[in-house]
Amino acid sequence: MATTKKTPVEYTGAENENTVKKEAVNVLDLLLGADIDKIDMPTKEIEIKRLSEVFGAPFIITCRALTPDKYEEVQDRAVIVKGKDVDIDINLLQMFITIEGTLDATGNLLFKNKDLMTKFKQPTPKELCRKLLLSGEITQVYTVISTLSGFGDGAVEEVKN
Repeated sequence: MATTKKTPVEYTGAENENTVKKEAVNVLDLLLGADIDKIDMPTKEIEIKRLSEVFGAPFIITCRALTPDKYEEVQDRAVIVKGKDVDIDINLLQMFITIEGTLDATGNLLFKNKDLMTKFKQPTPKELCRKLLLSGEITQVYTVISTLSGFGDGAVEEVKN
């Protein structure tokens, strides 16, 4: 008969529940004692598989979170006003978020690169983005950037007492 080794678990008053107790810290003390240079916008590298196949090499871009100010600016650019009606064009929002949150290997905004716009004969970053990416790819890149910007699940967690 095989034996299994049991790891001792701190008793919490609930049967079969493993919990990690976090020590409460004063948020003000954390912020005042922080090295502000360590607070940076999160990034994530992703591969556009279709373009990797087209170019015969990994087509990897870096997605970066947007600051609240930049996110608000982008939202304002996607607002459509018709008389008294105000609406946000979701396709424009996704396009602008993709443009503002997609970096090349040197850390510059990929779709705002003047050399690329010239090479692909596209007058604006919006047109360059449409030339290079399919609609679904734009949506997927937008989703990554939005998640990095704090809109994803798990960005904020409720504290249970």
